[in-house]
Amino acid sequence: MKMLLFIKASNPLYIGILENGPFVPMKPVSESTAPDGTKIPQGSTPKDLSEYTDTDKELIRLDTGLMLILADSADKEMSYQLMNCVSGKHMWDTINLIMEGTEDVQENKLDILTSQYESFRSLPGESITQVFEKYTKLLNELTMKGKTYPLRETNRKFMMTLPHHVEHKSSSIRERIDFTKMPLEMIYGKLKTYEMEQEQRVIIYGPETVDNKHNALVRSASLVVDEPITSDIQVQTPRAGK
Repeated sequence: MKMLLFIKASNPLYIGILENGPFVPMKPVSESTAPDGTKIPQGSTPKDLSEYTDTDKELIRLDTGLMLILADSADKEMSYQLMNCVSGKHMWDTINLIMEGTEDVQENKLDILTSQYESFRSLPGESITQVFEKYTKLLNELTMKGKTYPLRETNRKFMMTLPHHVEHKSSSIRERIDFTKMPLEMIYGKLKTYEMEQEQRVIIYGPETVDNKHNALVRSASLVVDEPITSDIQVQTPRAGK
C-alpha cells in the first residue's frame, strides 16, 4: 500500500506503466497491399530508434525510473526475485505474485475473509475501539481483494456485533432515520464517547451505576418470583378429646 502511494506521488504516469507496460513509441501505417495482393489495413507500428523524438525518449525513461523505485523498495530476498525482470510491470507483477500468490490462492484468501466477515463477533471484555479496529481491518482487507459491501450492510453488521456495555447507545443510534447512511467512523465516535462517559461515571459514582442497579433489581425480582410463597400465620390444629 505504501509503495503504491509512493509510486503515484512520484509520477501519475507510473500507474499506467504498471498496468500496461512500458511506453513504446508508435507511428501510423497507411493501408497497403502485400505482394500476394492481400490488403494490409491502416494501423500503427513501433518506431525505429532513429525516429524517436525527445518526448518519446522521456516517456521511455519513465519505465527505468519506475524500475529503480521498485528495486530500491524491495528487501534483499525480494531483490533476488526481481533480478531478471525486464520492465516495471514485470517487476510489479512478480512482487504481487510473491506477496499475494496465484489466482487460486487469492480466491481462497477471499473466501476465508468473507467467512470471517459473516461470522464476525465481539469478544467478552473487548472495548468498542478494539472491535472497531478489527472490523475496519477486515473490511479493508476485503476491499483490497476486490470485495465491497454497501454502507447500509456494514453499518448494520457492526451494530449487531457490539459489546453488551454499549447496547443502550447502539439501540438509540439504530433508531435514527439516517443510520444506514452514517459513516462508520461517525458511529464509532458516538459509541466511543458513550463508553468513555460510562467509564467516567463508574470512577465518580462507583461500580453501582444506573445500569448495574437496574440489573440488580431485575435479578432480585427474579429471585422473589422463584421463591415459594409462605404465610406468617400459623394454623393450630386442635387436640383430640377437647
